[in-house]
Amino acid sequence: MKLPALRIPPLNPYYRASLVLICAAIVLVLIAILTDRRDLTSAALVIAGLVCLITGIFLATLSGAEPLDTGYVSLLPVQGCINLCRVCADLGITGSAVFLPGSGDRQHRVMQFIPTSAYNGVPPTGDSFVTTPGSSGLLVVPAAGPLLAEIVQRHQLVVPPDVPALPDLIREVGVDLLEVADRVTTDRGTATITVSLEGYRLIGGCMAVQKESPRCCLVNPCPICSLVACLLVEGTGSVIQVERCSPDEELRSVTMVFSLVPSS
Repeated sequence: MKLPALRIPPLNPYYRASLVLICAAIVLVLIAILTDRRDLTSAALVIAGLVCLITGIFLATLSGAEPLDTGYVSLLPVQGCINLCRVCADLGITGSAVFLPGSGDRQHRVMQFIPTSAYNGVPPTGDSFVTTPGSSGLLVVPAAGPLLAEIVQRHQLVVPPDVPALPDLIREVGVDLLEVADRVTTDRGTATITVSLEGYRLIGGCMAVQKESPRCCLVNPCPICSLVACLLVEGTGSVIQVERCSPDEELRSVTMVFSLVPSS
């Protein structure tokens, strides 16, 4: 009977560094002992060994384990996104997601509207299933709804109605606050806004959704893409539609293109 191979979990980088320093300290002290020169060189080796030992212990003591494995975290919203897209497909709803500014009847929160085909700019009314003339589709709370509410409550986030300030705001949320990307850039065109996430740590979830269907990212964006869309809606005060979402697993980047939809 062949026993399964024992897998040793990867160590925290700080722990690896501390082990290297401690091993270096042992080697330096052993060299000083084995050579037995009892001169300035031996003293320097012992001092260097003690410094490495103290530094290694310091790193091992103050460094904790990795908080969460982003590979696992990225897969948490995947099936929910896919399931809603399948429901939409079964109902004949094939349009790209549209994010609507908050209004009084919706508690002033951004909503996501998935039109049957193309959005014509007519504001939908009603609850989940919208069948009013000119606007038919599915009206839901965006996937980023709870996340945005938590950020607002915990960090008192206020989205200024200032388009030039949006790139800095999106970068601070993505890089400094959520730490889901190493770099976030925003480019404003005539009628489109392009947001790029470089060094995106949740790319595994993007690729899982893309494997099911690239349309899923357009019909029901994941929480992070949805959060970007919500910030754009609140910052511009306009209706925002998802035009393109292109993840790149090799570069670990995601490029999102949104369009500003004129109201009818």
